[in-house]
Amino acid sequence: MSAGKDAAPTEYQRIAEELASSNTHKAQEDSVEAANKLRQRQFKASHAIIIIFFLWIFCLHALGIYFFTKGFLLTRLVLDFKSECAVSPLELPHQRPESSTNGCWHPKTFDRAVVVIVDALRYDFTVPFDDRPHHFHNALRVLHETAIEQPYNAFLLPFIADPPTTTLQRLKGLTTGTLPTFIDAGSNFAGTAIEEDNLVAQLRDAGKNLVHLGDDTWHSLFPGYFDANLTHAYDSFNVWDLHTVDNGVTEHLLPLLDSSNTSRWDVIFGHYLGVDHAGHRYGPDHPAMAAKLKEMDGVFRQIISVLDEETLLVVMGDHGMD
Repeated sequence: MSAGKDAAPTEYQRIAEELASSNTHKAQEDSVEAANKLRQRQFKASHAIIIIFFLWIFCLHALGIYFFTKGFLLTRLVLDFKSECAVSPLELPHQRPESSTNGCWHPKTFDRAVVVIVDALRYDFTVPFDDRPHHFHNALRVLHETAIEQPYNAFLLPFIADPPTTTLQRLKGLTTGTLPTFIDAGSNFAGTAIEEDNLVAQLRDAGKNLVHLGDDTWHSLFPGYFDANLTHAYDSFNVWDLHTVDNGVTEHLLPLLDSSNTSRWDVIFGHYLGVDHAGHRYGPDHPAMAAKLKEMDGVFRQIISVLDEETLLVVMGDHGMD
């Protein structure tokens, strides 16, 4: 009897142990399954966060590109209308239309004009500077000196060039009065003719004989506008050459200003490139820039000395320089 009684608890213990082991194993499996599910949820959550982050970045880029194209990459609206002498831009009392000979909209002040563009001429190249000057300071003095000494005959003012500051786009802005755009900045290397109303076309239509000297970009914008016998254009993209274009402009400009030749032209456009090329090659704070600015100072003094009272001289830059 005792043996049977001892066997029963032993069997019971075995069954209990197996049940406990089974429960433990099941608990471990449940724990592992719960851990796996937790890791899956964490994985999905982290991937969802990454996807949301990249979607947010994409939306920011898309929004930035949208505002860039709408605000920064402006589209130029070309108007077909042309200004006319008989139609004044303003209705003023007692105003009579003038002829192109006597001056449109108001009596003319000068008979002729010499417009000189110094490519990349900065305003601070032209004003005096005393406190630890750089190489580009105090080299081109004549413009400031003339404005101070003859305030009723000359003035010197700064202007801010709208980007893009490539020569072709700046010439478009200066001659048409419109804003240049980045969308056609690539055409700086292959310019197309300006068809909208512009200063050069108005002068030609008024019967003025136009002469161009220097940067050949003008001939891409205004083909056939200039007197072929007096015009001399030079290649503009050899930035290592600081002197060929400038020497050519000066060589042909000064003889045209002689009193014996002033009847052959009405407006001269001279475009010097040496300052711009010196900036590209060396930067503004370099002895080569000082030498080029001093050269331009001497040229302007020669021009001023031979001009008569009936000729307007305009000197400007088309853009600045870093």
